Amino acid sequence: FLAGTCLAVFEVLYFNNLLRRKSLGAILSIKTGFYITNMFVFISVAVIIIHSYEINKPLLDPEVIENYISYISGPRFILTISYWGLATLFALFILHISDKFGQGILFNFLLGKYHQPKQEVRIFMFLDLKSSTSHAEKLGHIKYSRLIQDCFFDLTDIVIKCNAKIYQYVGDEVVLSWKVAEGVRDNNCIKMFYEYHNLLIARQKYYMDTYQLVPEFKAGLNSGDITVAEVGQLKKELAYHGDVLNTAARIQARCNEYQKKLLLSQDLKDQLDQNPAYHFEYMESIILRGKEKKVGIYAAEPAA
Repeated sequence: FLAGTCLAVFEVLYFNNLLRRKSLGAILSIKTGFYITNMFVFISVAVIIIHSYEINKPLLDPEVIENYISYISGPRFILTISYWGLATLFALFILHISDKFGQGILFNFLLGKYHQPKQEVRIFMFLDLKSSTSHAEKLGHIKYSRLIQDCFFDLTDIVIKCNAKIYQYVGDEVVLSWKVAEGVRDNNCIKMFYEYHNLLIARQKYYMDTYQLVPEFKAGLNSGDITVAEVGQLKKELAYHGDVLNTAARIQARCNEYQKKLLLSQDLKDQLDQNPAYHFEYMESIILRGKEKKVGIYAAEPAA
């Protein structure tokens, strides 16, 4: 229990950040080696203590050490370490493959939860890099791709903190999703955007030194009924279908017109906590391209 707790704390607080930029093969090799080494250490300590207790002699007594060496050189110990090494490698592989699919997606595939389309109510955010075309021309394709990697790398911890799910990456845009209860709680869907905005400002020296620019993002938010289904055969993924996504994308496209960083629909705004930390400014009710019904649009900004 003590060993498992220590390793779990190290995994959550340090390992994920230290190895986040490594390849899957490197991560599996490093983590498996680390865990096997720690298993060896913890088992060794436990065996020495037990043998010392059984023969009623000090921990470093020659007889205790001799019994310990005899144990670790025996087939039982080698079999134990081999078993837990393979079990650890398999568990890590499943965890990281699950991360590659997205949070909770692999589990849903295994259960066949969305084998048949299901209706849900969710919040969606379309988060897009501003001035992406000029950035790409200035930096070139390779350096621009590294910029996108860095931006989305910095986004990770904030997504977790604000209970969001990454639905998909589309070029320099990322689509995020929340269950309604999680997205409106503490205004998570708005808080996430401004925490990310503040993080990019805090890291502006890195971005200026590396890319000679500080990335800025704009976002559109909307909520409503969608259909989610498992699609594809050669490449499976969960796909969301519905007018909610189209509306969120078109709301985001209006950010430049209104010169605002974050816009949201009135339907979503009415569900949010009226938190004094944020100021909501009514823009107008408009008919978005492809829609017949007017949509009320608000800008959300931190209160002064």
